[in-house]
Amino acid sequence: MKRLFLLFILLFVLNLVAFSQTQSEMNAYAEEHYKKVDSELNLVYQQLIKLQNGERKKSLIEIEKTWIKYRDMHCRFAAATYEGGSIYPVIYYTCLEEMTEKRIAELKAVLKDYNR
Repeated sequence: MKRLFLLFILLFVLNLVAFSQTQSEMNAYAEEHYKKVDSELNLVYQQLIKLQNGERKKSLIEIEKTWIKYRDMHCRFAAATYEGGSIYPVIYYTCLEEMTEKRIAELKAVLKDYNR
């Protein structure tokens, strides 16, 4: 799994190189992509939260807060090897993006069940 993650990071960085000239540009590019995915997560979450009430709504809010804490901590841990290095932001934001995309898929699956 770690090798697959590192391969993904390497391919992502190589892709960034094609569009960026400096490490700073690559870092900004990675952050920008993560922010777009995070915005999508917020839209999907808002759709789902509107369908909830009472305890289910409270539960979903708590779950999402906990998931965000987990995601952020996990990605800080995953990127810790590179802390202090110029590539750290690329590793960190790529991890955030990947985990957020997975969460979007999970929430969309729940929404799909509501639409049946």
